Amino acid sequence: MGISRFYIPTRFIIGQGSLSQLGKEAARLGKTALLVTGSQSMRKTGVLDRVINDLQAAGVKAITFDKIEPNPRTSTVDEGARITRENKADMVIGLGGGSSMDAAKGIAYAANGTEPIFAYMKGRAASKHNALPIILIPTVAASGSEANSGAVITDWDTHEKMPFYHPSIYPTCSIVDPALTLTLPAKPTAQGGVDIFCHLVEAYITAHETTLINDSLRESSMKTVVQALPKVLEKLDDINEREKLSWASTIACSQFASLGGGTGSMTLHGLEHPISGEYDVPHGDGLACLLIAWMEHTYNDRKERFVLLGEKVFGEPDGIAATEKWLKRVGMDHRLCQLGVKEADFAKLANNAIRTAPWIKLHPTPFDEESIISIYKKSY
Repeated sequence: MGISRFYIPTRFIIGQGSLSQLGKEAARLGKTALLVTGSQSMRKTGVLDRVINDLQAAGVKAITFDKIEPNPRTSTVDEGARITRENKADMVIGLGGGSSMDAAKGIAYAANGTEPIFAYMKGRAASKHNALPIILIPTVAASGSEANSGAVITDWDTHEKMPFYHPSIYPTCSIVDPALTLTLPAKPTAQGGVDIFCHLVEAYITAHETTLINDSLRESSMKTVVQALPKVLEKLDDINEREKLSWASTIACSQFASLGGGTGSMTLHGLEHPISGEYDVPHGDGLACLLIAWMEHTYNDRKERFVLLGEKVFGEPDGIAATEKWLKRVGMDHRLCQLGVKEADFAKLANNAIRTAPWIKLHPTPFDEESIISIYKKSY
């Protein structure tokens, strides 16, 4: 094993009722916050008003920016950055799912710079400045954005859905209150669960070097999702199972999941991003469509990993068959044709993946345009 580096500067406040700490945490950072959200459910459930009132009670003015799309767009991030500058906000708060949190990160970074966010994402502008302080409040167990320094944003002109990384977009504070997920309907709950599972299984399967401690961390987190998600879907107000999903979400897409020397790459995500970036479909649905074909493509080079997946996570001998059965159980056994994806676009989507997700080169079974198209066809 080589040298491992572990760096998470975020203060985490996790647990039922932890949203009550927001005002105090925000007051540490300044007096004016851009509050980034996109879901009308935040208004319907009263969460948005509660957040605004808590901020005001702590002496923090909240400017609401509620235009975030399910796959946040660079143009929306740039608009949010402009509003942040105009109002001289000294922090950005992301409230919602991964889209709102990623958009908040992009806004916080672009607001402190001089260029559109896509210029930084494409490397056309040097990413030398730091973002404004960020507070993230996930209301969906899914993306894990609250625990990392990345944001995925889509340029709608080019349909390039790409990650942007910068150390300064680690949130200063993340408040993970599983009670905020209680009103989430079944469909986005299931989509989020698949996203968490994929964050874990992709690195687990593709790992070139493995360690017992890292395998155990990922196996226990996957097992948590596999067991908790069906229970939540049967009883949407089961706060104990919801809390398990929230913990798994925060762990799965963070450096915590690499403790013990774990390696591996999220190459399935690299194949999915062009789909949700082109068709504006939910990311979790796209992952669910591709997951089994991605596994089958990888099987010959990682047979022993799939055996371990089956035994350690599902208690079954065949990890691929067990995953397929689980997707059916949670209502996520989708096909690309159901999402409106067109077969005629497969070559364009494959080219997009190669162009925007260079890390897919790290996959144990190398990807080229032909093999990516084959996965799309098998998933259709």
